Amino acid sequence: MKRALLLLAACGAAEAPRAAGPVSVPSTPADAAIDTVIDAPPIDAPAPVAAAPADQEVWLKGSTHVHARASGDSTESVEGVIGWYEARHYDFIALTDHNHVTPPEQGHSLIVLAGSELTFNPSGCLPEGDKSKKCRIHVNALGVTERPVGKIEWANRHTHWRLDMYQAAIDECRHLGAALIQINHPQWYWGMTGDLLAAIAVRGALLVEISNIQFPAWNQGDADHPSMEKIWDDALVRGATIWGVASDDAHEYEDAHGKWPAGGGWVVVKARRDPRAILSSLAAGRFYASTGVVLTRAEPESGELVVEVGPDERGSYVIEFVENGKLADRVVGKSARRAIPQNGYVRALVTRDDGAKAWVQPVRR
Repeated sequence: MKRALLLLAACGAAEAPRAAGPVSVPSTPADAAIDTVIDAPPIDAPAPVAAAPADQEVWLKGSTHVHARASGDSTESVEGVIGWYEARHYDFIALTDHNHVTPPEQGHSLIVLAGSELTFNPSGCLPEGDKSKKCRIHVNALGVTERPVGKIEWANRHTHWRLDMYQAAIDECRHLGAALIQINHPQWYWGMTGDLLAAIAVRGALLVEISNIQFPAWNQGDADHPSMEKIWDDALVRGATIWGVASDDAHEYEDAHGKWPAGGGWVVVKARRDPRAILSSLAAGRFYASTGVVLTRAEPESGELVVEVGPDERGSYVIEFVENGKLADRVVGKSARRAIPQNGYVRALVTRDDGAKAWVQPVRR
């Protein structure tokens, strides 16, 4: 029987242990929970084929940044959004409409996490962005428990400092009972830095988009601005714990060539097929981000980071290991491993010959 799975996650959700380093990290309650799930009434529909046992960890494909009609810049119903991802064999999505919490529809096998993209578009932020002075403070509250009616008003309009604006978003995420906090397309109109991202991580954000397919130029950086990967590494070198996400930031579902089309960027989480387990694995960095590359292994083992591309995947691959912000090794092939350094971290980037990528999360001893 298919069931809709509606997440209601407790406020102050489980947070992965922070790595030691120059960033000072405040303590958080060890027993913070992601623990309340409601199953909707079943409907008559065939069961999924060869479904994994409920207690078995598997790789689950999902999107943490999805929009429907309530966003105001999408025309698709929630039902239509869910149907699009189900038809393409996603396991979960998070509904993140702009400054709204949209209750998920019932009657689907897709796991739907309640969320909101807290959206504020001021001008003249500090640190400065480009000459347009445009600024985008967009933060996803994932796995929220609250169901506010109407538009959420949360922005700090009395400052130009980005960190203060992000703090207002983080405070609202907690008010909404968010299990996880994700920073969206932070280089849109530039202005994000490694030290700023590290400070945001200390304040509770565990996820950051290093690849949002709607913003390729902003992801990659240019001669005057660092890429999101470079900024991510700058934060990681400072000792921050923050995991890299790829997303589609989907708004349009009928037109693959529309302005904000669905698909193209996602995460693949090692977890049981359960909302709490998915959120816990995301919080712990037990996932990889992808724009098309499929991995069967992306995890530490016996003091090494092990990376393996799916055996049936076509094309040629390059696996690069980045250690403490610098390229440490480059392997041509579908599998590789690298010793985890005594100090700092190592992560991996897998690139297929057609340009598709997968980002393996940093690991530390």
